[in-house]
Amino acid sequence: MKTILPSFLDGLGRVGRAPAILAGVLLLTLLVALPPAIVVQGLLADSLGDSLAADAAADGVNQEWWTEFSSKATGLGVAFSPQIIGFGGVLDNLSRMLDDQGYVAAVTMVASGYLLLWTFLLGGILDRYARNRPTRPHAFFSACGVFFFRFLRLGVFAVIAYAVLFGPVHAWLFDRFYPWATGDWSVERNAFFLRLALYAVFGALLVAVNVVFDYAKIRAVVEDRRSALGALMAAVRFVRRHPGPVAGLYALNGALFLLILALYALAAPGARGGWFVWLGFLVTELYLLARLAVKLTFYASETSVFQRLLAHAQYTASPLPAWPESPAAEAIAPPSSPPGGLPGS
Repeated sequence: MKTILPSFLDGLGRVGRAPAILAGVLLLTLLVALPPAIVVQGLLADSLGDSLAADAAADGVNQEWWTEFSSKATGLGVAFSPQIIGFGGVLDNLSRMLDDQGYVAAVTMVASGYLLLWTFLLGGILDRYARNRPTRPHAFFSACGVFFFRFLRLGVFAVIAYAVLFGPVHAWLFDRFYPWATGDWSVERNAFFLRLALYAVFGALLVAVNVVFDYAKIRAVVEDRRSALGALMAAVRFVRRHPGPVAGLYALNGALFLLILALYALAAPGARGGWFVWLGFLVTELYLLARLAVKLTFYASETSVFQRLLAHAQYTASPLPAWPESPAAEAIAPPSSPPGGLPGS
């Protein structure tokens, strides 16, 4: 705990001291969501027009119209379903992930584009959190450009790992083992708890893969690693040698994430008209901001615990002075140290 809590608090501090990053990823998220929202708004306008159904929908939910719209919807319109109202959207996404249910092609394309933009920015984000001091825009985007292609190579291994999890592993757990184990059961409650246990096993595997790839990205940035496979194997070694701090820190971050979800579940807007629409919009945007802050805290705190447990001036060499500023994280040294780092680095 002497490493876990300080790293978690340090991660919160690093995110708080870099508000431009949080504001930037929030703006990015809104900009990516804007074109699909305009498309869906156009589909709704074409369907409702000036009909009486439009007045009923403005006051709340017109279930009859919504059922008809969903039966004829294509593309992004398929995503506009009753499940997206309030906290239902969170539960729907969780259910789709655990049950390996895909999204429509249009939604998948938008999500893939958003993930690609995140991959580009992540190098600069991790570099900023590793330095733990303000960096100039050209240094930030220099790091983004340098690590983007390295993260793309790392992403190939990630795609393989997640394909195995959501492919044969998921199929064996839920399509083979679960029907075999519950075939002769007569108590539905026992089958329900077994399925929950299988969800827990599958979720633990997802977390393990996610943690390894998080630390692979961190090691790639902090140590300026060029080899994606080398960064991945180094991350596996780090997680294997420090399971307690790694698991404890992830649990703390996970608890913060669950707290945000619980607060959103209490305040999530329903399908109501009038000024409740604007209140719901405000609550949703605050939830989005909190979600992004938690995501950044995951990265910042994991960077902090890595630097506390492994990285030091002798371990991570100081980069040679160059313009633009090298994206490799500088040696961990007191602010008063000379530019070259500690003696002997």
